[in-house]
Amino acid sequence: MPITDEQLSKIILDNKLMNYFYLKQYVDELVESGFVKIEEEKYFITEKGIEILKLFFTRIPFETRQKIDEYILLNKEKIKQESQYIATYYKKAENQYIANCKVVENGIVLIELNINVVNSEQAKLICDNWKQKSQDVYAYIIKALTGQ
Repeated sequence: MPITDEQLSKIILDNKLMNYFYLKQYVDELVESGFVKIEEEKYFITEKGIEILKLFFTRIPFETRQKIDEYILLNKEKIKQESQYIATYYKKAENQYIANCKVVENGIVLIELNINVVNSEQAKLICDNWKQKSQDVYAYIIKALTGQ
């Protein structure tokens, strides 16, 4: 199951498996080595990564594997739902920021909005509110455009 950077950080940090800076360094190394890839702001393990994991799986302490398994079992639906609502922003030009918000379900983009705002605070606020408001926004747009 692909996960976002935020979700990966939460899993590792909530279970006290390593500190944030080591996590970032190791994830970057995994991406650079081709064991993990990033697509649409999510991490995916590659075939090469799966092969290496098979080789080194038993070197991961049992307690660590068990913690991760339990955490994912308890939070699987939440992680899956969070993965459906994606919001990021970037600076396009002076006084121009783009908030990119989308809803993805079963690999299909249901809606994607690019909203141009004048500062990073507005862009961040839009992204922060997207998870809670995206269903309302989607329903409103469908109703407005179809008249239903």
